[in-house]
Amino acid sequence: GPLKGFLEALGKLQKKFYAKGQRLDCPIRTYLVTARSAASSGIRALKTLRAWGLEIDEALFLAGAPKGPMLEKIRPHIYFDDQMFHVEGAAEMGTIAAHVPYGIAQKYNSQHKMSTGK
Repeated sequence: GPLKGFLEALGKLQKKFYAKGQRLDCPIRTYLVTARSAASSGIRALKTLRAWGLEIDEALFLAGAPKGPMLEKIRPHIYFDDQMFHVEGAAEMGTIAAHVPYGIAQKYNSQHKMSTGK
């Protein structure tokens, strides 16, 4: 996806701390928060991030539950999502948030628009 280079660079920064035996002191904490279940495409996302060299500190598979309460607890410095609804919600909480325009929702919406003409 469009964030691959950024996430690979972040993974390299993580590994510098890990190589010095400072994993617990690493200032970079990463969370995968997905509305999908672990059995669905959530695992695929986790494997992709690992393949790009990014270690995930916590993976939260919400199986359809809202993300807002979890984001309030985590309080991320930056948040990425493929749905503008979630990006806008995070921004309202004061979190820097960015839309990733290549997710499942966009594929569905594009196909839906083509098939319905809307």
